[in-house]
Amino acid sequence: MPERLDDTRYLQMAEAVLAEIETAADGADLDSKRDGPVLRIDLDSGDQIIVNLQQPTQQIWLASRVGAHHYVWDGSRWRDTRTQETLGDALRRVMAALGAPALQLPDL
Repeated sequence: MPERLDDTRYLQMAEAVLAEIETAADGADLDSKRDGPVLRIDLDSGDQIIVNLQQPTQQIWLASRVGAHHYVWDGSRWRDTRTQETLGDALRRVMAALGAPALQLPDL
């Protein structure tokens, strides 16, 4: 069950996630670009992974050619609204499916 956060807390937590992902992408020597609430990771294959914040719904969205997923805070992790997969696990799965280097991520 998603935990409703106040807007300030949601933004703090979600911004921290974007920063963690951006740092991990940089550590894997991938090109990443941040534009406000949107982080784009460009892979050598030409594929892109987009992670963006959706403040009205308090979600984090992940999109790539592998698929699109929405994540909500469950009190301990960001979880897919359909599958319950964590955001960190999904990013690792998507990176592997796209043949990209693994990201060194904390539990998200």
